[in-house]
Amino acid sequence: DEEKVIFKVINPKAVTLGQLYGSFDPVSHEWTDGVLAVSFRKQASSQLNDRQWLIFDGPVDAIWIENMNTVLDDNRKLCLMSGEIIQMHHNQNLIFEPADLEAASPATVSRCGMIYMEPSQLGIKPLIASWLQHKVPNGCSEAQRTMLENLINWLVPPVLDYVQRNGRFFLTMSDSHITSAILKLYECFITEFWVDESDSKIRLRSSEDDDTPNEMHSDKFSQRLLMLFQFAMVWAAGSILKNESRPGFDDFFRTLCSGTKVEFPRPQELKMPKNVQIPQKGTVFDHVFSPENNGFVTWESTMTRYVIPDNIQVNQIIIPTVDTTRQGYLLLKVVENNCPALLVGPTGTGKSAITNNMILGLPSDRYMPNFISFSAQTSANQTQDIILSKLDKRRKGLLGPPVGKKCILFVDDLNMPQKEEYGAQPPIELLRQWLDNGNWYDRKDTSRIEMIDQTLLTAMGPPGGGRNDITARFTRHMVVIGIDSFTENAMKGIFTQIMEWHFSQGFEPSYKNMTKVFVDATYDAYLFAMEHFLPTPTKSHYVFNLRDFSRVIQGMLLLKSASADSGAKMYRLWVHEVYRVFYDRLVDPTDRQEFFSFIKSTVTDKFKQNFGKTFSHLGQIGKEVSDNDLRSCFFGDYINPNDVNKLYDEITDFDALKDVMDNQLEDHDAMSKAPMKLVMFRYAIEHVSRIARILKQPNSHAVLVGVGGSGRQSCARLATHMADYELFQIEITKQYAMPDWRDDIRRLLKMAGYEGKPTVFLMNDNQIKSESFVEDINMILNSGDIPNLYEPDERGEILERMQQLATENKAKIEFTPFALYNYFIDQVKNNLHIVLAFSPIGDAFRTRLRKFPSLINCCTIDWFQPWPEDALEMVANKFLEDINIDYDVKTSIVKMCKNFHTSVIELSDRFFDILQRKNYVTPTSYLELIKTFKRLLGQKQKTLLDMKNRYVVGLDKLENASKEVAVMQVELEALKPQLEVTSQETSDLMVRIEAETVEVEAKKEVVEADEKVANAAAAESKAIKDECEADLAEALPALKAAIKALNTLKPSDISVMKAMQNPPHLIRFVMEAVCVMKQIKPERKPDPSGTGKMVEDYWGPSKKVLGDMNFLESLKSYDKDNISPKVMKVIRDKYTSQADFNPKVIASVSSAAEGLCSWVSAMDIYDRVAKVVAPKKEKLKEAEGLLKIQMDALAEKQAELKAVLDRLQLLNDDLDLKKTKLAELEDAKEMCEKKLVRAEKLLGGLGGEKTRWTQSAKDLSDLFDNVAGDVLVSAGLVAYLGPFTAQFRQEQIAGWVDGCHKLEIPCGETFSLASTLGDPVKIRSWNIAGLPVDTFSTDNGIIVDNTSRWPLCIDPQGQANKWIKNLEKPNMLKVIKLTDPNYVRTLENSIQFGHPVLLENVFEELDPILEPVLLKTTFRQAGVDLIKVGENSIEYSPDFKFYMTTKLRNPHYLPEVSVKVTLLNFMITPIGLEDQLLSIVAAKEKPELEEKKNQLILEGAASKKQLKEIEDKILEVLSSSEGNILEDEVAIQVLSSSKTLAQEISEKQEIANKTEEEID
Repeated sequence: DEEKVIFKVINPKAVTLGQLYGSFDPVSHEWTDGVLAVSFRKQASSQLNDRQWLIFDGPVDAIWIENMNTVLDDNRKLCLMSGEIIQMHHNQNLIFEPADLEAASPATVSRCGMIYMEPSQLGIKPLIASWLQHKVPNGCSEAQRTMLENLINWLVPPVLDYVQRNGRFFLTMSDSHITSAILKLYECFITEFWVDESDSKIRLRSSEDDDTPNEMHSDKFSQRLLMLFQFAMVWAAGSILKNESRPGFDDFFRTLCSGTKVEFPRPQELKMPKNVQIPQKGTVFDHVFSPENNGFVTWESTMTRYVIPDNIQVNQIIIPTVDTTRQGYLLLKVVENNCPALLVGPTGTGKSAITNNMILGLPSDRYMPNFISFSAQTSANQTQDIILSKLDKRRKGLLGPPVGKKCILFVDDLNMPQKEEYGAQPPIELLRQWLDNGNWYDRKDTSRIEMIDQTLLTAMGPPGGGRNDITARFTRHMVVIGIDSFTENAMKGIFTQIMEWHFSQGFEPSYKNMTKVFVDATYDAYLFAMEHFLPTPTKSHYVFNLRDFSRVIQGMLLLKSASADSGAKMYRLWVHEVYRVFYDRLVDPTDRQEFFSFIKSTVTDKFKQNFGKTFSHLGQIGKEVSDNDLRSCFFGDYINPNDVNKLYDEITDFDALKDVMDNQLEDHDAMSKAPMKLVMFRYAIEHVSRIARILKQPNSHAVLVGVGGSGRQSCARLATHMADYELFQIEITKQYAMPDWRDDIRRLLKMAGYEGKPTVFLMNDNQIKSESFVEDINMILNSGDIPNLYEPDERGEILERMQQLATENKAKIEFTPFALYNYFIDQVKNNLHIVLAFSPIGDAFRTRLRKFPSLINCCTIDWFQPWPEDALEMVANKFLEDINIDYDVKTSIVKMCKNFHTSVIELSDRFFDILQRKNYVTPTSYLELIKTFKRLLGQKQKTLLDMKNRYVVGLDKLENASKEVAVMQVELEALKPQLEVTSQETSDLMVRIEAETVEVEAKKEVVEADEKVANAAAAESKAIKDECEADLAEALPALKAAIKALNTLKPSDISVMKAMQNPPHLIRFVMEAVCVMKQIKPERKPDPSGTGKMVEDYWGPSKKVLGDMNFLESLKSYDKDNISPKVMKVIRDKYTSQADFNPKVIASVSSAAEGLCSWVSAMDIYDRVAKVVAPKKEKLKEAEGLLKIQMDALAEKQAELKAVLDRLQLLNDDLDLKKTKLAELEDAKEMCEKKLVRAEKLLGGLGGEKTRWTQSAKDLSDLFDNVAGDVLVSAGLVAYLGPFTAQFRQEQIAGWVDGCHKLEIPCGETFSLASTLGDPVKIRSWNIAGLPVDTFSTDNGIIVDNTSRWPLCIDPQGQANKWIKNLEKPNMLKVIKLTDPNYVRTLENSIQFGHPVLLENVFEELDPILEPVLLKTTFRQAGVDLIKVGENSIEYSPDFKFYMTTKLRNPHYLPEVSVKVTLLNFMITPIGLEDQLLSIVAAKEKPELEEKKNQLILEGAASKKQLKEIEDKILEVLSSSEGNILEDEVAIQVLSSSKTLAQEISEKQEIANKTEEEID
């Protein structure tokens, strides 16, 4: 009576919790049902009587299963977060199918019925029986079926027993899984045979047989069934064993098949002759079944010799080996039969490369590839998106590749996804759901999605070292093929062939002969590294694989034939490349020394070379070549930057190399907005050279490991500039998130891809805001691409650009989307170099290496060691070369700087051991020490010198004043008789001048009367002249116009007129007028009209006139002032009065005639005016004659007057001199008297300061002599000792002072930071603002005041916070926290307007957006300093200050943070605590006294400040007063009043101090 069952399968871990139950949209808050909610509701509301099963086929964990408790208990209700409650139907059942109940709670277990499926109870027999029933080829006879059954039952159990007991697996597999894999693989092999339905005969698909083509005899078919089953056994059960277990398996399996194993005898009815067994030669793994030969042949016999093509890149060469041939063959078989497969083996065995090649080599019309690489961060959603994005929609709910094709899905690094808290791996569960049920669920509407025509291939490394075990419920679906590391012979064979190919291209034959020894030596180095340098938690990057072997060979292949000039160079090149690949990642000096010893013995034993001789140019004369000397072994292509073809060659001239690096650095700094102030010492050059080597090779990347401030990014930038590559870096902002990251990555890949720009992507671990960033980098390193990175339109643009590029480059590729996109990825791989700057401090580096294997597999690691001594020395020498100190002292200071650095490293270790507080000493700390010393020394020397000079000048002024008193009294007596004589002489001269003045006045009156008469005559003459000129002004323009018209006439115009036989009337008319003007008579001719009379004709004479060469000149020079009245009468009567005689009218006939007409008209006008002007001119002439007589007489009288005036002036000048002399004598007398008074004031007021000032000047002189040592220790304290407690600081300072004395660096006997850098007045103001009065806190205040980096105060008691707030309150302090939403806006405004900012409550990490502020990376633009904060460039005010405080008691700041700030330990000290407690008690007990004391402290601080200002003012006045101070009345007044005020203040201060003492 039972109804049928309708079931739905859900893998609860293939989706997120929200996708399982349902979730609210974070933006719209709209509810969306999950897969379970939809399925549960549908079953619960079903009206059918059928059984409804909901099967949860996946891991149970404490999160999703707990939400089912209300369903599992008596309520039987599903409660959703939306508030909906769904009642379970009585026909509904929930079935849970987990692998185990490790994560299930007792509540869950107690509510469910349990059925435990024991694998051993099932056994393998049902699997075998099922396979025999359903999978045996149809053409098999009953006897053959029996044979197969006997064969399987005979061979499989003992093999399973053997491998489980004696084998070492790549992957743990159950008996049932191995059995299933054997049968699946066997099934793939026997598909070679098929049954022809027409005659029921078995035929072979691929070859011809002896009898009928493709037809198979039954006996032969039986033999093949036997042979193929052995072959399947070997590769399904034997290949999962590691190399060390395979010989044992080989021996066991041969013995078993031969039937001589007593415990496993061959069945009687089963015949197994020798010819069907695997041959004895080699191992069972060395043979393959060959249908053509109807038997087993060796894998080697199936291979053809591979010829490496010319012009192929080394990293693209794949040399076929026995291992790769096996892998390719087995993969092809499983792909052809849609059988999922898993390749397992160590990194570097070619799993990915060979599988990719095999898939890409399949016919593109039948297969479509889809590649995915998993990482630790890969999610199920990502996996689903990537896979579905490559499939087409066949119909609703059905997806697959284009019709007629199969999709080959290859998942690399299958076991990389990180396990969740309860052990599940969602991407694996998603793939398992597909393999189990053939479907997934749409994440939008939860509908079922089925996928067809898709085969799964996977690859992974053995579990361990970041790689996880994966559930057997997933691997059971797959044939597992184990691929162990290449054998020694295989590895050597591969690289020998590649090297021989390279050294046959233009090299001497001897080089090709050397290849074998180099490959052997590289293999030895590889084995040595694998065996001796094992990974530990502190050396997690000590992971070596075949890729490292290949990197050494690739490095050697960089050498071209043009550079190969000696065998010794080849040996040095090999050492260099091995060092770059293996040595550069070593951490310990012990490891490095061990590797050096190995290299030394290899060169001696393997190469038969004298190590010392081979590297003699690197060592010191008379000493053995050491590991340190090999640092100078350089190979690179950058020594000749201007060469077009840069050759990779040995660089032996270190000085030349340093010059090249310095020049390249200069070029970089000149072009960059962020110049790098580097010193190119050997250490830096080594790392730049290493990075340059990596950038030279295609698809090569680097991981630079070192503490912050060790120069990783600077070296990478310089190497990028040297290679002439583009540098790409992301800019982190507060809102920077995954979308911004993906935008940047798209830009980066396009630059390297279709723009073809060689690009270096430089990234440091501070920029990693999410581990997803590293996952994307991992994928780019692995495959050059990130799945689903581009939108369809972007992808279309890329394909279009790649088609253009392929056409330009004549690339031999198909123009299909798939091929073009692969071409894009190839371009990315060739042009993109990723350089990651990571810090080894903390767990992040180790964790990332474990999670993202490509960081090791695809990158060359360069470990930045602490700076060696030569680096420390060279940097110090470079920065201190221009300081004002003796050479010997400077040399000692350099040594002391090195001592500071190394001693603080030891101090930090003790600090950690005793107090468990971490402090990092980095190269940046060392640079800070040197820069701080240089800056403080300059400031201190200048301050001391200025102060000393002011005291000395003040004392000089006082000394001079006292000396001058006696001199001035003598001067005063000498001045009296001089004053009397000068006064008498002045009086006599004044009487004489009075008499002379009377005579001059009389003379002056006469001359003035004559001047009036002459002026009147001159005025009359001028009036007549003006009138004449006004009349002439009327005629002159017409005359000028006529002359101008004549000037425009050309001889050719005249010639045209002259040539006329019968000219027009107007021309004749004009010429008549001209002839009349020139008084030329006409000819008399008969009248042409026939009257018989004679008429006057002017044309004949006109032609003569026109023929005159000087005709025009005669008109211009015509005597216009003397024209005959008779001529003018004729002209006016007969010509100018006529209307036709007008230049404008004449112009219509002839331009020449027009000019002549204008001239005649002008002469008429001028003559008319001249007749009026002539009488006036006569009158003017008379007036001017009379004026001349009067002016001559006047001049004579004026000369007489001048002589008298000059005589009078001489007398007046003499008088002025006498008066000036008299005034000077009187002033001198007065000044002398004043000086005596001022001297009395000055000596009386400041005389008492003389002793104190003398002592002060002496003290300052001593201080100046000792300033170098004191400032050096101060700089060390500022740069290094901020994070330490008082006791550690004091111990270290005592050691440093002792060291300075030993090296004879001038230094005080006892050191005090307050006396060296402190200002008492400023310190007092700090105390008032809340800074504790103890020395430790005072030192902290001085460090804050003098450091060049912004301070970060470790301030658990809030002392620094309180002090900074009070101190900066008057300057409009802004207080922010990293949690404030608008803190960046506040910071930007403060930077612009110069307000101080306090960032409080920071933790162990700072927001990356603060980096430019911390590093003060300003740049100048349009004469303004700017800084880039996030995406905004803002003006940088020099008044801006930035403080940070943390309440953490023992923060662990990584070097990446500590190098950018000055860490200061502001924890309270006993003295500071005592002072504060006393203050609190006093305020409680006697508030009036406490208030009075506070008032006195404030007044005292103000008084001290005022006294200091007054003394500064006195000294300023004394030193700035030029010449004699006694002559400066204002200065004496200022000094007098200042001294009086100072005395008053001092008296008040004494009283206040006594009162304060009484209160205390």
